Amino acid sequence: MCEFCVNTNSKTTVSNRYDPTRTTVLRNRAVAESNRRFRELANKIKKLVDTDDVFGLKEIHTFVEPGDRAYQFLSNAQKVEEFRKWLEEQIEKGIITVEDLGQSGPAYFKTWWGKYVTDSYKRGRARAQSELEKAGYDISFTDLFVPLQIDALALVYVRAYSELKGITSQMDQLISRVLAQGLADGTGAKVLAKKLVSVINGAGVGDLGITDSLGRFIPAMRRAEIMVRTELIRAHHLAMINEFRNWGIDGVYIIAEWRSTNDDRVCPICAENNGKRFTLDEVEGMIPAHPQCRCIALPVVVKKNRNT
Repeated sequence: MCEFCVNTNSKTTVSNRYDPTRTTVLRNRAVAESNRRFRELANKIKKLVDTDDVFGLKEIHTFVEPGDRAYQFLSNAQKVEEFRKWLEEQIEKGIITVEDLGQSGPAYFKTWWGKYVTDSYKRGRARAQSELEKAGYDISFTDLFVPLQIDALALVYVRAYSELKGITSQMDQLISRVLAQGLADGTGAKVLAKKLVSVINGAGVGDLGITDSLGRFIPAMRRAEIMVRTELIRAHHLAMINEFRNWGIDGVYIIAEWRSTNDDRVCPICAENNGKRFTLDEVEGMIPAHPQCRCIALPVVVKKNRNT
C-alpha cells in the first residue's frame, strides 16, 4: 500500500486506511520520536544563530548574554567550520544517538530507533505464527531467536543506520552551504536562522530560496519519517518470511500471497501484485515495494503439521 502516494482527499474514510501489517501505532510512535529529535535540533540552531547571535550578525546594541557572539571575530570560513563541528556533535547526540546501553556490539544496535525495529520484527514473527496456525499448521509458539532471524534483524539495523546517516550527512552539507551563502550575502541573524531550520523541517522553504532549479526539496525531518516507516515494514516482513522458512525446514513448501488493502490508496505497484502468489525467495525482497509500503505476505498452502 502506497502511503508515499497518499490520497490527500479529506473525504477518505477510516476504513480505507486499514493497515494489513497492523503496525500503524508502532510506526507512528517511532515517527513521533524521530520528529521530536529533529525539532530539538532545529530549536538549538535557532537559539544559537538568532537568540545567541553566535556569528555577531545583529546590531551591536542588541542585547545578548555574556559569552555569546562566540564566532564573530572569525573569518566566514572559520565560522562555517566551527558551526559544522557543533552541528555534527548535535546530530550524533540527538538524532543518531549511539546510546551507552552497557553492552558490546556494533553502534547500530545501540540507537534510539533500535527498540522500534526490534518490536516490529517481533510483531512480524508473532503475526507469521498466527497466520500459519490459521492456515492449518501445527506449530509451537516460541520467543527464541534462531540465527536466521538474528541475521535478518541485524540487516535491518544496518540498513536503517546507514539510511539515517545518509540523511543527516546530506542535511549537514546543505546547512553548511546555506550558512556559507548567508554569511557571504550578509543575511541577518533571524533570516539566516530560518533558512538553516528550513533545511530540517521545510518551514517556508519556498520563500527562502533553497530549493533546486525545479523547486524540489524534501526536508531532512520528512525524509527521516519516510525512512522510519519503510524500515519498520521491512523488519516486519523479513520476520514473517523467516518464520515461514523456520516452519518449512522439514520439507513444507510454503507460498506467500501478496496482500494489499485494495482501497483508494493502493499504488499501481501494489495493485498489480495484489493476490499474486510467490515463493518465499521471490517475495523476500519485494516488500516494501516502495517508500512507506504497507503490504504483507501471507501463507496460502494449508498443511496439518510441519512433517506432512
